[in-house]
Amino acid sequence: MQVNFPSEFLWGAAISSYQTEGGNSNTDWCLWEKEKKITLCDRASNHYKFFREDFKLAKELNLKSLRISLEWARIFPQKGEFSSEALKHYKESIVILNSLGIKPFVTLHHFTNPIWFSDLGGWTLSENIDYFLEYLKKVVNEFKSDVEYWLIINEPMVYLFNGYVSGIWPPGMQSVNIAKKVLDNLTNAYCQGYKEIKNIYKEAGLECNVSFAKHIRKFSPCPRLNFGQNYISASFRDKIFNIDLLDYLSGKSCLDFIAVNYYCKEYVKFNGIIGSECLHQNHKEHKNYLNWYIYPHGFYEFLKRFEKYKLPIFITENGTAERDDSLYEKYLLSHLKSVARAFSEGIDIKGYSWWSLIDNFEWDKGFGPRFGLIEIDYGNFKRKIKPFAHTYAKICRDNRVTI
Repeated sequence: MQVNFPSEFLWGAAISSYQTEGGNSNTDWCLWEKEKKITLCDRASNHYKFFREDFKLAKELNLKSLRISLEWARIFPQKGEFSSEALKHYKESIVILNSLGIKPFVTLHHFTNPIWFSDLGGWTLSENIDYFLEYLKKVVNEFKSDVEYWLIINEPMVYLFNGYVSGIWPPGMQSVNIAKKVLDNLTNAYCQGYKEIKNIYKEAGLECNVSFAKHIRKFSPCPRLNFGQNYISASFRDKIFNIDLLDYLSGKSCLDFIAVNYYCKEYVKFNGIIGSECLHQNHKEHKNYLNWYIYPHGFYEFLKRFEKYKLPIFITENGTAERDDSLYEKYLLSHLKSVARAFSEGIDIKGYSWWSLIDNFEWDKGFGPRFGLIEIDYGNFKRKIKPFAHTYAKICRDNRVTI
């Protein structure tokens, strides 16, 4: 069965500034790498230099959208001081994308913070929200004529867990109570930012769409011992990680669309109500380079579940890192079948973006995982389109998926 998508469907890809640009030395992440003596991002994929080439390759792959992010620490390297050079660079990036017929989706916060902001207590203090809003208002006013879609925050629950519960990301805290404060502050920053963006566009007589990128994970109870207790923990994780924030913000009428980031399944075992990840060797699903369990049907399930919000859906990240290159195409096609199936059943899906356009720095995992449609040689920064990307390019051109 062929599922045909409308001509305005946005086939795309995604990147983030810190993971690709290189040279973002004013961020808390750069400081963290040096302090913890872990892999340095350094020049990353050198996208800050090669962005024009990368955008041309995106066009060659028939992409109609590209999700990018702005680096707050570049634009405001010091408190109250903005960089005209950084604004000029991002302005040029956005203008080029539009000239190529590639619609930019612009993310304002993709995990990284300026060092000065972190030194002031970062997201643990509500009074610091104003610093983020200052940055938001500056860039939205600068780029409002060229950007239709804004994502204020990327994956707040991932940021929250890794930075304030497990402590494997900066600022390296391990406190549920502090994590709750940070969630409140991120939520308030989002709601205030949403209103600011809408007001800026309204005053300019322009239209825009605003949301945040929500990481979704399929939580399944470990089918081994204590299935009933495991089910309780998996359901609890699903509620707090996947659903609660979407429910809250949709209730506040602060979402113009649902932005979905989906990758994998996680098995959960009971360890208190929140449970913990179960890494039993006998789970049947394929594990990718990062040992994530690949489960495309979960993607379909969430797209169907999100119909309740009665909002358009954009898939803003979906992808994998594999050891065997042949498995990229398998992942792509199996997950696009889930998208096509949900679309054919009336789910209002407006676009799909592969993570990522180019190979990049994968946070605490370094440069080992390769998610890109385009391979990066980190020795000389040469770009090379991967075989599975040609399959994706054909789908983008033909605008249809076989299920």
